[in-house]
Amino acid sequence: MPNYILKSPLVLQQGTGFTISDTSELFVKERTTITLSIPQSVASSSVVEFNQLTSTATVIIDDSDLVLKTGGMIASLTQSGNFGIDGGTTIAGDFTTQGTITAESLTAERTGSATIFKSGSTAFGDTLDDNHERSGSASITGSWGLNSFDISEISNDTTMGGGSATNTVTENAVKTYIANQTNNFQRYQRKSFAHTGSFISVSTASFAAVTASAPSGFTATSENDFIFFNNGQIMEHDAITIEQSGSEFLVQVNNNSIGYDLKNSDEIVAFGKFDNSYYLDFDGLTNEVTTNFSGSNATPLNKTYSFWYKSTTTARNYSVFAYGDRKRGGFTPNFSSSRPLIWNGNNWYVYWEDTSAQDDGEWHHWLLYNDVKTIVDSKLYVDGVLQTVYQYRTSGTVSNLLNQNQPLTIGSYKNNSTATGVHFEGSIREFAVFSGDKTGNATIYYNNGLPYDLSDEADLQGYWKMNEGLGTTVADSSGEGNDGTINGATWDYVV
Repeated sequence: MPNYILKSPLVLQQGTGFTISDTSELFVKERTTITLSIPQSVASSSVVEFNQLTSTATVIIDDSDLVLKTGGMIASLTQSGNFGIDGGTTIAGDFTTQGTITAESLTAERTGSATIFKSGSTAFGDTLDDNHERSGSASITGSWGLNSFDISEISNDTTMGGGSATNTVTENAVKTYIANQTNNFQRYQRKSFAHTGSFISVSTASFAAVTASAPSGFTATSENDFIFFNNGQIMEHDAITIEQSGSEFLVQVNNNSIGYDLKNSDEIVAFGKFDNSYYLDFDGLTNEVTTNFSGSNATPLNKTYSFWYKSTTTARNYSVFAYGDRKRGGFTPNFSSSRPLIWNGNNWYVYWEDTSAQDDGEWHHWLLYNDVKTIVDSKLYVDGVLQTVYQYRTSGTVSNLLNQNQPLTIGSYKNNSTATGVHFEGSIREFAVFSGDKTGNATIYYNNGLPYDLSDEADLQGYWKMNEGLGTTVADSSGEGNDGTINGATWDYVV
């Protein structure tokens, strides 16, 4: 049998001439028999009066069909006044109310939970001004609607290749996609290039410019995309064809159609769709590009560095890149006796033999694999050719390998420094960092002297093309988000 306990118990009080067998509080926990006695005989016709009958509460059950029993309640319960419950109440079945429920908060829990606060309505989003606040994340299976649009996915597709009408995109997807597009169509713009001499023949003039072929985003490029002037006089297209031969932009002239032969003293000016080929110049004093890549006391790891640079500095040229004080993990041309150096710690470095590419004033591609622990496995390629090692210094131990106490700095071995003998003097572009050894791609990345787009290469960790042409930021095209900040270095472009 269940126990029904009155919150305010019934109390029977005895008095003079009236006794009760049980004067304790009556909770009705179980069936109880109470005997009421008076010290006199009572006949069936006698009238007995009690001076007082008291209780601390009034209990009224006015429905003769109301039955309380184990497991539930039969019939209905009507409450016309206030109904208070101090403890918990469990309703196993359906609960229906015809009125309004007012509460500080209502919490419903089954497979999840939601709280509707007194400031909001019980219908989610039934009006435009119905605001609901929720903290934490939400898990939604399937599609959902927003302002009459169906949304099935939040996409991180950086190529935007799906073209879905029901996908929203992440910030990373938009940023990466725009960055990739900027480095294709938008980086080609109409520029002027002046050229004197360097004629291949009397009917052909060559330009050191890219490109006569169609850059991504343009339709096929032809002579109609260019205007040529010879000594200030426009050259007619009927007499001209163009050709891209390696790094050379060729203007081929039909002498019979144009009416004259080219001479070495002629000056040809071209306007048209040329690759801007921007890069950064570093003055060797304070110029640098700072990044958030690696460093910051990170333990050095094996990495491959791919970059293009040109310089005429024949003295020690600190440093194309490094990670902090004492040229940590850095590469320095002409470090000693005209030999390039990769330095990882005291008595833990590699010298390569002298190469003219360090200081001949021409663009060269460098691919350096730095094996920080097995230093004898480090390799250097210049323009796709493996360089000869002059000396491995391994008299130290791996314990001499210094932590990188700053993030990667391009154009210096120590960022934010005004000290002399710290910065690189020359020009740099297309700087990339890979995990592991990528020297098997040395020839591919050299690409016959034309910068190779590394954006989709495996193991790419950082890629600063340095082809923006303006501003103080160089974008990280690897997708890792480590954009570089230019400190003093200036923009220039290949002509």
